[in-house]
Amino acid sequence: MPFITSWARLPNELKDLIFGYLSLSDIISFANVSLPFRFFAIKFMRHRLTQLIEPYRLPLYTLLLVLDRTNSVISGSLALELVHPTGLNPNNLDIFCPNQEADDLCGFLTTKGYFQVPDDPVLPLIIDDVQGHNSIEAVRTLRHLDTDATIHIVVSTSSSALAPVFASHSTFVMNFISAAGIYSCYPSLTEQNKGMRIVTDNVVDTQPRRQLDQAKYLQRGFSYIEDCSPLSATTPHTYSERCLHYTRTVTDPITAVFPFDIFCSSCSFWPKTEWRSGCRLELRSGEIVTAESLIQVYCDGDHHWMHGNNLGRMSLQQRTILSTLTASSST
Repeated sequence: MPFITSWARLPNELKDLIFGYLSLSDIISFANVSLPFRFFAIKFMRHRLTQLIEPYRLPLYTLLLVLDRTNSVISGSLALELVHPTGLNPNNLDIFCPNQEADDLCGFLTTKGYFQVPDDPVLPLIIDDVQGHNSIEAVRTLRHLDTDATIHIVVSTSSSALAPVFASHSTFVMNFISAAGIYSCYPSLTEQNKGMRIVTDNVVDTQPRRQLDQAKYLQRGFSYIEDCSPLSATTPHTYSERCLHYTRTVTDPITAVFPFDIFCSSCSFWPKTEWRSGCRLELRSGEIVTAESLIQVYCDGDHHWMHGNNLGRMSLQQRTILSTLTASSST
């Protein structure tokens, strides 16, 4: 009660200044105090998002509308700056879209002064350029005629725009903005400028572009921590943000979700998309192996429901270890 009274007495300028330092988890806690607090938090976060997208000449209402119509999301540096403000000005806007919505999304942006920039392949091709790798079917680059602002359209191999997000190189870029709200999949670690590397390919040791992306975030003050210990059939793991072995969803207790609807305390995303990040397993022989990331999409139609770089390469023993973990977590 004293906090509510003291907050009400603060001038709006000081309130805005305080909120400018808060990460998403803090804002969610603030919004849960009361309905007026939630209204203030939503108003501020929409304003913060408006400021971040200002260079792209896209009004917030228009951007949220096109995200809703194409079932797309904003991710990358801009989403990270929204959930964990550091003062960084993102160099571009990354929009992730389902594979069947790319043409409509690019067509809409051309009506807003953008033109598509041809992406000439750089030879020799590297593993990052393989179509379908890391759940990315293609990346289209668009540039504004007047401002040179750049938008990347990351086309998913799936009917879910989230598949490439969950195949990211690090946990601290697994944040996204939908038409319904803001999501951070590893909030506690991200808000400490920490994260874990994600293994999406256990056949190719080196993915040059991912290494460059990881180095970029190290320069921005982020650091990597070790993931949890290898999982074996006899060693149980605790369900936590630092455990990469468990299957995750955007509606699980770990993900921080901030809806734009004042009367909702959470929101989901369609189609339902789950992920299990690349993790280490200990076989009966004592050998430590790596199981790469898997993304599962639940939807109608004939779209592939399981996404990964080397599907079918997981041995029966590895599957058995992971299945015992799933069984223990559901009891």
